[in-house]
Amino acid sequence: MNDYLIGIQISKFRKAAGLTQVELGEAVGISSQAVSRWECGGTPDVTLLPAIADKLGVTIDALFGRDGSERVDTEDVIGRWLCSFPKKERLNQLCRLIWSSVKYLLDDGLGIPEMGYLETCRPDMGDGLNRLMISQLKTASGILLDIHAEDLTFVTLWPEPKDGYAAWLAPKEEYRRLFGLLSRQGCLELLEYLHCRKRSYFVAEAAAEQLKIPCETVEDLLKALEELQILRSMELELGSGEVKAYELAEPTAFVPFLYIARCFMQTGMNYICVGNYDTPLLQKGKWKDQYISQNTVQNGTNYIYFGNYDNSCLPDDILEIKKDN
Repeated sequence: MNDYLIGIQISKFRKAAGLTQVELGEAVGISSQAVSRWECGGTPDVTLLPAIADKLGVTIDALFGRDGSERVDTEDVIGRWLCSFPKKERLNQLCRLIWSSVKYLLDDGLGIPEMGYLETCRPDMGDGLNRLMISQLKTASGILLDIHAEDLTFVTLWPEPKDGYAAWLAPKEEYRRLFGLLSRQGCLELLEYLHCRKRSYFVAEAAAEQLKIPCETVEDLLKALEELQILRSMELELGSGEVKAYELAEPTAFVPFLYIARCFMQTGMNYICVGNYDTPLLQKGKWKDQYISQNTVQNGTNYIYFGNYDNSCLPDDILEIKKDN
């Protein structure tokens, strides 16, 4: 058995998976010092090899530097790897895995600096400005936008469609309506309130009372939000007559929208462009003012709810974004 080779393989796969020696040790029930000894030429107990391979998302043959004759089911390996974490940590670990895989999107011979996961997404540049450590990657096949830090992490992947990005944008007039509505006094406050309460129907008077905004203003905003299908409504019959009640149509898009808007409003800290630097982002097809579409601004059509979906409060980060900007 080549002890040194096993240590090299464990070190390589551990780093590729975005794991520390402490995290790998905890997963297989040994100390980080033991992992360090392996990577310096020691040998793990043979009974630990299956757990090590599962945690690293590789085969046992791979730990010995062998390709093996068995074809690896990548989805199954990644699935089992994710299942090795507590449920509340899995989405974060998936973000780490994607970031550690970014280098494989680059052409052969190209590389990016080894940044790993940052301690904080808010670098101190000494100028008093509140920035996020945003990473952007542009290749011939698409875009990646992410933040990878212990206090905030997300990743978005945007492969370019066959017909180009522009073909899938809504007409400019739809965006003008949306952004014009968001700029109206009280609209952001209303949306914040709706995302900080349990998801259920409400009436304009209740929202107006909570926000200390005239009921007429709230009613106008609710009507405009419904026209853009951000809200949906139903008529309730009360003893005093009928009243219109509203509910959020899309409960999850608001947070990513605000995060990406903030990214758009600041210069990226890490920008990597691979390929033709002069190629326009909307190169395939012009972004038209109008096109035939049955539903340009639409509700989500596929939902699977897990857990307690009555508690849909915004995190503190979102409130800070509103205040900072």
